[in-house]
Amino acid sequence: MEDETAVQYSEEATEIAEERLDFLERYYPLLRDSYQNPYGWPKLDPVRHEAALSVMLGLFQAGITLTNHLLESLLKLAVIIESSDPEEREENPKDHSIDSFMKDYEEAQDKYGDENLHNNIGKAYSLGLIDDDQKETLHEIREKLRNAYGHADKSKTFGDLTIPVQSAHLDEGKLKVGQRSEPKVADLLVGQGIIQAKQAEATAPEYFLYIDSLAREIREKLFGPIEDPFEQIKDKESDKE
Repeated sequence: MEDETAVQYSEEATEIAEERLDFLERYYPLLRDSYQNPYGWPKLDPVRHEAALSVMLGLFQAGITLTNHLLESLLKLAVIIESSDPEEREENPKDHSIDSFMKDYEEAQDKYGDENLHNNIGKAYSLGLIDDDQKETLHEIREKLRNAYGHADKSKTFGDLTIPVQSAHLDEGKLKVGQRSEPKVADLLVGQGIIQAKQAEATAPEYFLYIDSLAREIREKLFGPIEDPFEQIKDKESDKE
């Protein structure tokens, strides 16, 4: 029995892998650069990695949810870092202890760590971390993707989207067709799951790539360009010569 179960599990796992492979072949070329090139920012790279994998493997609703998390984490971290100035430490400025490091960001962490996305977008803008167009886009994302998926708010997920439907029922063995109508998807409980999945597929890749690009831009504003480790080695070798 155990051998039969193992064979069944193997067959089922293979079927799942083959299904995901279809998505991977379609979306890996699109997300390849983002997936293969980390930010060099350990606080964000793990969620970037998982969000990219979700989209590439066709788990689009999970990809949107993780990209939402990437966005919120990005802005909170960026605002906390940019609002803090370790160089102004009143006590020993050369103190590199963990306690000292935590104190450098304590005030900003308390202020922005629990702040909502709306306010962190505004703060990131005031600090010059995002421009006018990015601020406007992020507020649209906040309403249509972050709030929609974070709160399962179907009115935000589907907006004014309508779908043609027609009821049908059996009456004494005969099929009776009702009147055709076009209700809003947000008001139509039947079918929302399938429509949301299709909508997520159309949205998730572009959404991830936008936030990924924004993260790289903000990361460079905060820390400078990401240095290629191989270039660093070559530079060190050149210095020795």
